[in-house]
Amino acid sequence: MPSFQSLLVVDAEGFSRNRDAELPGIHTEIRDVVGRACERSGLGETWESVRFLQSTGDGILAVLPSDAMPTLVHPFADHLQEALAESAPRLRARGLRLRLRVALHAGLVDDEHPVTAGISTATVDVNRLLDCEPLRAALRDSDPDVTFTAALVSAETFEMFVRAGYTGLHPNRFTEVRAKVKQFDRPAFLYVPTPSQRERPDGAAPPDDGPRDPAPAPPGGMSFGNVAAAGDAAQNIIGAQAGGDIRQERS
Repeated sequence: MPSFQSLLVVDAEGFSRNRDAELPGIHTEIRDVVGRACERSGLGETWESVRFLQSTGDGILAVLPSDAMPTLVHPFADHLQEALAESAPRLRARGLRLRLRVALHAGLVDDEHPVTAGISTATVDVNRLLDCEPLRAALRDSDPDVTFTAALVSAETFEMFVRAGYTGLHPNRFTEVRAKVKQFDRPAFLYVPTPSQRERPDGAAPPDDGPRDPAPAPPGGMSFGNVAAAGDAAQNIIGAQAGGDIRQERS
């Protein structure tokens, strides 16, 4: 029978961009940093005894006891940031980079059935959270040498554990976003332990603010190109021909 559980899923940014020979080692590194973060958070024994732990190729899905959720929200995410930062120099020396998206949700899951363990609506929902654009953007738009992880907490989990005061984080440390993936469309709450902004390349143009209104024509006239025309009679401007009593003023 399903019971109320904590669901943790992590996914590596740009996993498939690595060479095939590197993928098993990166996956092993993912398990290692998650394990270290659990150990430092006080969830070491819980992690070692987890009954349902599934590889997703570029990440992992784990079902933990419901009372693990407050710690998964905090300080697990912060310790995961630390563990990834520690691994970064060693991975960088091999030409690799590891940054993780994290999604947290709580719901009914059977983690013991020999065939259907882990199959539930809650499992589907936590994977939808993981794939949503706001969570992806949190890493994509941040400095890859500063921000190594970002976590998204489902609205239900946020209300039960964060808003209710069972975690070490104030609710205002989270940003409410909209998670839309396929038919999934729900609010969720984003937490980035070490936020940053990705720098634009030198010389990059500033963001386009959209079309600008044309400069106003002089009183009683009109403007075209960089020439202002003013006159008291009818004015006809066709191609390079100008007709009527007009005065041209270089603007």
